[in-house]
Amino acid sequence: MRPPRFFAITCLSLALALLPSCGRKTEPLTPDSPRPEEVKEVKVAVRDNVAFLSWRIPAKNVEGKDMGPAWIGAFRIYRAEIDRDRRKPRYKAVADIFLANPAPAEVRNGAVTWRDTSLQYGRVYGYRIKAESARGGASKLSEEVRITPLLSLTPPRNVTAAGGDSSVMLTWDPVTTRMDGSKYEGFVGYNIYRGPEKGRLDEAPLNKEPARTTSYKDLAVANDKTYYYIVRSVDSPSVPWKESLDSSLASATPRDVTPPERPEGLTVVPGVGRVFLTWNENRERDLAGYYVYRSLKSGKGYERLIMDKPLNRTIYSDENVKPRTTYYYIITAVDQSGNESAWSKEQKAYAERRR
Repeated sequence: MRPPRFFAITCLSLALALLPSCGRKTEPLTPDSPRPEEVKEVKVAVRDNVAFLSWRIPAKNVEGKDMGPAWIGAFRIYRAEIDRDRRKPRYKAVADIFLANPAPAEVRNGAVTWRDTSLQYGRVYGYRIKAESARGGASKLSEEVRITPLLSLTPPRNVTAAGGDSSVMLTWDPVTTRMDGSKYEGFVGYNIYRGPEKGRLDEAPLNKEPARTTSYKDLAVANDKTYYYIVRSVDSPSVPWKESLDSSLASATPRDVTPPERPEGLTVVPGVGRVFLTWNENRERDLAGYYVYRSLKSGKGYERLIMDKPLNRTIYSDENVKPRTTYYYIITAVDQSGNESAWSKEQKAYAERRR
């Protein structure tokens, strides 16, 4: 007879052997990687000796899984001077951007912009960017982008913007010098950029080709909305051109200053203790209504009979009249911006006496 200890060991071995076959099999849990994916689609532009970089904030990790915006803590920007003998560039960190306080960089709508100033003319610079996770770990370096700073024209000075009716008129001084102060006598054109707020300009200029005069009228605007503008000078009528740095910012708010047409067809009908007026309806889309004026003398001394707000119909009964008195009437139309039309043709009526 075998000892009890032998049976206990045998039973335990069988139980352990059968255990994996019991119940549902599950995959081992592994945490998502905190490392962001590589920064992609880095854009760079150069104007004079300043490089302007922009890129999207990564939204996935290295495994391709979604990351929350708070996962990215910072970006590190690397720069290298590209040697003419094509030796491998030596990249060095030149800036750290912390998303909790990104200045002097700007973060807007999931994108970062940063500028590198005081570069040297004629040298080739390369840039690469690395994203760093707030949870630890960093992405690979982005693909390299390169620029070569070149001496440009000075930006336009004294840029002004004046709002009109559904338009903004921009003017500026002509550009005649380069950034180093030297005289420039070649082609000078201008690109005009617009934005809905300060620091947020459209990427493409308003003009399809460089403007050759020192003024520009923007007709693609809406009244009562403020627009912001900068102007850059260019040294060629076609790309590739060298754009200058930005001019000073100018802004304007177009306003509706066009009054409605004067009302037509005014007719007055005298009655007992009143004078009844009718006229044709105006067709302006922004029409607010009409004002009725009356005077005891023809062509002058009119007093408005409706004081609080414009009349929203084309009939009016003047019941504050005296018998045996001649009254002179005119009508004006008013739009929603408060612009008032010219007078209608004057009509007169003799108030009848009550019987």
